[in-house]
This record gives sequence, C-alpha cells and structure tokens, in this order.
Amino acid sequence: MSKNYLGIDLGTTESTVSVIEIETRRDKPMEKLRTLDIYQYNKQHELDKNLKGLQSSIYIDRKNQVVYTGEYAKELYSSGNMPLHTIRSIKTRIGGESMIEIPLDSSGLIEKITSMFKSSNAKSYNMTELSATLLKTIKNSVDKQCSGGLENVTITIPAGFDSDERNATIEAGKMAGFKEVHLLDEPTAVLLNLLNSEDSLTEVSDDFFNKQRNIVVYDIGGGTLDISVASVEDNYGDFDVKIIGRSKRMEFGGDDIDKYIASYFLEEFEKINPSIDERTLEEQAKIVSRIVSHAQKHKVSFSKKIEKVLDNDRRRARVKESVNFEIIDNLKISDLTITDELLKDILSPIISENGILINPLDKVLTSCKLKTSDIDLVVLTGGSAKFYLVSEVINKYFQGIDIIDFTEYNAVSKGASIHSFNQNKEDLKKIQIQDIMSDSIYIKRKKGFYELIAHDQEPNSNGRYPFVFEDVLDRLELFLYYGSKSEEKWRYKEISGVFYQLERIYKTGETLILDWEFDENKILKLSYEGNELVSSINSKKQSSELIDRFELKG
Repeated sequence: MSKNYLGIDLGTTESTVSVIEIETRRDKPMEKLRTLDIYQYNKQHELDKNLKGLQSSIYIDRKNQVVYTGEYAKELYSSGNMPLHTIRSIKTRIGGESMIEIPLDSSGLIEKITSMFKSSNAKSYNMTELSATLLKTIKNSVDKQCSGGLENVTITIPAGFDSDERNATIEAGKMAGFKEVHLLDEPTAVLLNLLNSEDSLTEVSDDFFNKQRNIVVYDIGGGTLDISVASVEDNYGDFDVKIIGRSKRMEFGGDDIDKYIASYFLEEFEKINPSIDERTLEEQAKIVSRIVSHAQKHKVSFSKKIEKVLDNDRRRARVKESVNFEIIDNLKISDLTITDELLKDILSPIISENGILINPLDKVLTSCKLKTSDIDLVVLTGGSAKFYLVSEVINKYFQGIDIIDFTEYNAVSKGASIHSFNQNKEDLKKIQIQDIMSDSIYIKRKKGFYELIAHDQEPNSNGRYPFVFEDVLDRLELFLYYGSKSEEKWRYKEISGVFYQLERIYKTGETLILDWEFDENKILKLSYEGNELVSSINSKKQSSELIDRFELKG
C-alpha cells in the first residue's frame, strides 16, 4: 500500500497541493514529488479535473445549502454577480473573531441594513470554517487521486502569523478531515524545496554552501508579504539554517496592487459618471468586484507583454494595453490605455525607493545588522513576484547579487510536502532550523510590559517564569501581548488574558512560579500547578456548518 506525504499551500488568492507518493522502498522521494489537480467547478459550471490551483474564492448559496469553491466562485465574483455571497482573501483574516455576513438572498437586504440593526436574514460565518471549506475541497481531490494512507499533511502559513492564526489554521485542517496537521512558514517551505531541488541552484557553485551564507527569501503572494533572512550552511548533506531576521506581519500583496490600479479605473470612470456613492451598497459591491477583477486581469496581461522587452527602453515605452469593460447598467470604462509610465505613476507608493516593497527590506536588514553587500543569495518567490515591476524593484535593490526566481505556482506546496515526508523519513535533505518569531510575547503589568517569550525562543521548549506581585492580591491577573522592543508600547497587540483566583493573599514583592510551554507551532501555554491559565490562542469554539450541513461543490 502506498503512503502519501501531503503539502498544502493555503494561499490568499490560490491554493495548491503537492504529494510524495511512496509505493516501494526503492522509490526516490524527489522523483515521486508531484503537484495534484484540484477538482472544482469551472465558470461553465462543469466539474473540471485539470485545474492545478484552487482559486481561494467561495460562493455560499444558503437558500439551497450549497457551497462552491474555486473557479466558479471566482467567476461569480469577477462578473459582479452575487457579490454579497462570494468571499475572497480568507487567509489574511483567519483567527481572532473575524466573521463575515452572508444574506439568504439579495432581494433588498442591503437597503434594510443600518449601522444599528442587522437583518435576521443574514448569517455570520467565521474564517476558520471558510478555510476548512477550501481545505475540504483539496482533501476530496487528494482522496480521489491517491490510493493508500495519508501519513502527514503540512499546511503553510505566513511567517508573521501569530499563535491564534496558527491554531485557527490547524483547526481548519482538522475540520476538513485531516487527522494530523503540521504547520510550516512559507519562506521556510521555499527554502526546503530549493535546497532539495538539484535544478534550482544552477545559479550558484557546487561548493556555495561549504561556508555560512546569508540568504534573503522575499515572498510576496496575493495578500501577504514575508521577508526572511537566513544563515545557511551545508552540514554533511543536510543544512543548518538559522533564521536571523523576519519582517513584521504585512498584509500586502498582489490584491493590493490590483486595488491601486482599480482606484485609477474608478477615478477615470467617475470623471464622466455619477459617483458610485449614490448607488446602493449592493450595486457598489458589484462595481468594486468588476473593477478589481479587471484591474487584476489587465495587470497580468500587460506584465506578460512588457517582460519580453524590459531591457529595451524604446520598445518598452511602446507597449500598451487597452482597457474597455462594462461597469454597471451599460456604463463602461472605455478607451483607457495602460503603459509602463502610467503604471509606474499609479504604483509609485509601492515601487519607490522608500515604498512598500523596499521599506520592510530596509527594516529587516537593519534589525540583523546587515547591509545588502552582506547578502550572498536572494530567493524571489510568490505569485506576485511575477509582476514585472515587483521583480524589477527587488533586482535593483540587490544589484550585483545572485537572485533565484522561484515563482513557480507550486514552490511552496512542494516544500510543504517535503516537510511532511521528513517528519518520519530520512531520505531527503533536512533543514535543521533555528527559527524565530516576528515579535516577542509580553506580560502586561501595572508598571509596564515584561518579556515572557523572546522572539528568538526555540520552539518545542518550556521553562518557568517568576511572577512578582506589584500589589496585595488574592488573584493572578495575566494579560499577554505581542510586541517588540523597537516599537512603541501602544502598538503592542493584545493576545488574551485571565483572572485566576488564588488560595491566599499575596503581598507586594512576593513571587509565584508559573510554567510555560512553547510548542512546535509557536503556540504558548502558561500554567500554574498543572492548571492551564492562559494561552496565546483564541479558544472560542468555531462553527462547522458549511462542512457538516452544506453540499460542497468542488
């Protein structure tokens, strides 16, 4: 019986799944690594078994209790139909209390909603169960294509995910039917894939890793930007990797670039048409979905045209993209022309020397006390890195340094599959990784914040914390926060808190010993005398109606 080691890239705009399927002891894992199709309904409303990526879009038909994931749901959103029933960018909102309301139908519902009252017609769904719905589509496809047992599944996440978001992803995987779920940071997944792929390192010499090398992984996807700086050295065929720097959590990606272009489209539209503010909220949602979808379409089309002539300024200036499409009620955007010069102007806040793409690079290198000249290799990855202006900006910043273009759609899911295999096999190169978080975890007290878990604390560790009372109290008052020493305290993000009744009164200055555990997924649990007091996750029970009651089409 074959054994399957699964890796899932749960993306903001598109998800992929790869597998190492081992049938005999002689099988070589990297030769057995492949990316699977994900069965889903296409825009013709037919089940398509030849789609490699699952568009991270969901259409919920509450009336008929049916959920569509993937291509058909994306097409509904792009066309502006059912804008209040289609959902995108779930990944960047998972964890915490984030919910989205879906009406039963669209017959005048929006006009009934005010800032004070919600229609009983609408129902809320949390991001965990929505993520689980996407993962269930993937699992159903895997079950139909792979025989044998499913040994492990690894789901990738942004490196900046906090404990609550990590736990919500694990919960979504289990709701989808996966029994054992491992998490892997996306930049680490890319490194793992890269270091195991002989064809990926053609830019560097065979002895490149014989000494310590500093590698930047610049990962820009549909909705997140992750930058990791790693120190890598060959260790008798395996690799010792120490993450020495990470960017702060950034919800920025291709979706945001699309919105900049869409804003330009809308501005041009409103120059000759009434403002969309005069329309109903449902009509506004329809307009926005159409404009954003066309912005994404024309961005990709123009990028493909111009990338062939990037080194020829005269030919580059002549590349054009005509924009014509209906907005609503036969009102159209007409006779707009996209050029390189126009895009540079629209996207100047993003691509300038102090723009959104470069600013976090400066910060993370400064935090590592490194200059660009200290970097030996750059790995450019993520779907949005294919956009010509993104790759140009990064190439200019790291001028003279080898840059590996690792933007294949399955680069992350393949790394996740390798990680799954490496959980209990020894045939692939491993990354012995010393990881860090973007932020430390603090306890807030009357006199300020006290660091509990440093950002470079090694996962799968535990220890003790002496809690010193600042007042005469008969209870513990524990409040956890994410933050860093370099930022203002008011920016710290609250995680969770608890009031715990004690058996006696403690005087000012007395100490009580707390136990902490920091697991492999960077989730913290704090206990006293064997009783868990508080953790860095939101323990609210999540609904699973979409998995349990609705028919899943995909």
